[in-house]
Amino acid sequence: MTANFTLFMVAAFAGATYWGWHWPYIAKLMPVYVVAIPGLILSLVQLYRDATGWEKRQENTAEGIEMDETHNIKLDAKTELRRTLLFFAWFIGGAITIWLIGIVYSLPILVFLYALVDGRENLRTSLIMGVCTYGIIWGLFEYTLETRWPPGILIGY
Repeated sequence: MTANFTLFMVAAFAGATYWGWHWPYIAKLMPVYVVAIPGLILSLVQLYRDATGWEKRQENTAEGIEMDETHNIKLDAKTELRRTLLFFAWFIGGAITIWLIGIVYSLPILVFLYALVDGRENLRTSLIMGVCTYGIIWGLFEYTLETRWPPGILIGY
């Protein structure tokens, strides 16, 4: 069953790539370059994994935790409340920062701080994640797609 769905996805993405390839650049940018080609590549990788039984081999050698919903782990109320408040603190802090300085600058800062503080990543990894976020927001949206995000109330472009 899974292999049939994977074959369907390979055919759909291959068809989308084929039929959209001769469109004008601006018309094929999102559907072909951003969706169809990466989807085709990922579908082909999944087809390879289905054909070779890659996941079955990994199950025998993996020493990890089970992440399915079949495990019912109960947390104490204090831990649940702390995690809930922490989530909303990041969410509200990010929203306020976006409102104040705009999404182009605040989202990379938010990713950097979240990776550093809550994700407990080292400084180098956190900086790389923040810089890559800025590169995606500015490079893809601002520069390539010419999407202008509204500036914050404190910082204008």
